Amino acid sequence: MANVKFEDNQMIVDISGLDKVWGFKGDFKIPIDHVSDLTVESRDQMQKDGKWGLVNLRAPGLGLPTKKVGTFYGSFYGEASQMNQSKKSKKSYLDVSSKDNILFVTLNNEKYDYLFLSVTNPAELMSQFQRLKGNQ
Repeated sequence: MANVKFEDNQMIVDISGLDKVWGFKGDFKIPIDHVSDLTVESRDQMQKDGKWGLVNLRAPGLGLPTKKVGTFYGSFYGEASQMNQSKKSKKSYLDVSSKDNILFVTLNNEKYDYLFLSVTNPAELMSQFQRLKGNQ
C-alpha cells in the first residue's frame, strides 16, 4: 500500500515495506502541476472503462492476481477510442493490493503516464488535490 500526501505543491508517494523491493522503486515526488487528474475507483470499474488495459505487460515488478507492484505497460482503450488515436503503449506504476480505493493518477511530463495506488484515505486525498488545483 502507498502512503500519499500533498505538501509544498507536490504529490508525495511513499512506497512502503517490501513493495519497494518488489516494485524496484522508492518514493515519488511529483510537482502538483504535473498531476492532470486524480480519481478513486475500484478494479471492476477500471476494467469497465478501459483503464485496466494499461496493466498488460509487467516489467519489472510483482504481478499476482491480488497484488500488483512495479512498472506495467499497456493501452488505455477508453482514451484511444475517445481521441481517435492509435493505441500507443503507456507506462504505469502500480502499488495495488485491493480491489477498491485505487487512486488513479494521470501524469504529464513524468517518467510514468499513470499511477495506480491502493490508499486508505481516498476522500481526503481527493479533497486536498481539488483544493490545490483550485489555488493554481
